[in-house]
Amino acid sequence: MEKNILLILCDQLSASALESYGNPFNDAPNIKSLADNGVVIENAYTTCPLCQPARASLWTSLYPHQTGVLSNLPDQGFKGISNDTVTMGDSFSNHGYECVHFGKRHDYGTLRGFKCYDEVQIHIDRHNEAINYDYETFLDENTTRQIEDYFNQESKDRPFFAVADLQNPHNICGYIGENEDGYMDFGEDTILPELPSNYYRDMSEDRPEFLRYLCCAHRRQSQTVGWGDEDYKHYLYAYHHYIHIVDKQVGRILEALGKTGQRENTMIVFISDHGEGMAAHGLVTKYGSFYEETNRIPIFFTGNSVSVGSRISGIASLIDIFPTLLDYAGIETPPKLEGISLYSQIIGNKSITDRQYAIGQWYDEFDGYRIPGRMYADERYKYTVYNDIKYGQGVIIKQTQEELYDMVCDRIEMNNRAQDKTMVNVLYEYRDNFQNYISASDDDFYDIEPEYDKSYRQHEVGCHLHKGPNATLVYASNLKK
Repeated sequence: MEKNILLILCDQLSASALESYGNPFNDAPNIKSLADNGVVIENAYTTCPLCQPARASLWTSLYPHQTGVLSNLPDQGFKGISNDTVTMGDSFSNHGYECVHFGKRHDYGTLRGFKCYDEVQIHIDRHNEAINYDYETFLDENTTRQIEDYFNQESKDRPFFAVADLQNPHNICGYIGENEDGYMDFGEDTILPELPSNYYRDMSEDRPEFLRYLCCAHRRQSQTVGWGDEDYKHYLYAYHHYIHIVDKQVGRILEALGKTGQRENTMIVFISDHGEGMAAHGLVTKYGSFYEETNRIPIFFTGNSVSVGSRISGIASLIDIFPTLLDYAGIETPPKLEGISLYSQIIGNKSITDRQYAIGQWYDEFDGYRIPGRMYADERYKYTVYNDIKYGQGVIIKQTQEELYDMVCDRIEMNNRAQDKTMVNVLYEYRDNFQNYISASDDDFYDIEPEYDKSYRQHEVGCHLHKGPNATLVYASNLKK
């Protein structure tokens, strides 16, 4: 029996948004069917809450500091991933697979080994005049048609590894931009979602200053400065609308696969590159925070060799996909991959992952506002640390700021325990755990110099009070010059 692979990758889809992870508002029956008829990984995290670094990690099973892909910059200071770096596409194509990729790339060369099809926008009309469709939605229609055509071709003479790389629900970014002055009427019959229980506008003083001034770096966050509760509810509705759109396209892709007669020979993997703020802590889209909504991603396996109706506890990472698929295909795992295979779990031999912790990393979205951050998370606690700076009178003050969350008692991360004297022993333990990771992976976190211009962070603290320049807009303006 051939061991085909269909990997469906969404952009900016938070596990917190899906019914399979407890969200009652979600309407995505095709995505839910993948979870119900396969294996759900409970606690999986991205390596970076940003597209390009996360995707480079997915295709190489390496952390951003190892790939060198640290931001969304089109030029990372080197031409592309070196030939010494093993990629997923190379590994499977070298073992007889037909590796084809449809849709979004943003990979900085890490899709090497896949035949990548060109992206074309196909315009579709808005379903709701108040919810805009941008390039993401138009590109997804093309991606869906391309993979439908691929599956409609004559039977293949070798196993396939097909990637459907869908942009949505990333279109939520454009929605925020179009509605920065306030939401448009969705219609009288629209039932809006409730705001999450960890929604608030004014971050407390125990949060890292970088997060309290995230609006200075993150364009979309700065565009919510005039929003109220109703604006956030409409934004959440729009986010679920984009999920519903992409869910229909997932259904079409699965239907096309079914018509080939190859579905029983195909493992289907459903994942996202990173999550979305979803109004938790007052945040939107993604950018530099390590909260659950932004960093916890869905991972489902279904189809060939996969047990049905299982939920796997423990910790997992986006970088675990690569070695898992190698095990499924019977291909030897090359050395130096950071991922840990989930194959024993998805075939029903284990109910908990073998990973002890997950790591998240942050550098900068583009250029000009670099605040290095790290996350170390296990099932019990989540520890985060940022190397920041503060401008004093004629001096630059370096400051290390930490968060510590109890992931059993405080999964919505409302209480930062890093400054709680009763938690000092736990804090020291997780500092040590993080340092052990630093040493084991040769992470240069402590050597990275934070930097941003002193014209930022001049307004009263809080993203809802933003005034002045924004680093992303400054970068874009400099490009035009």
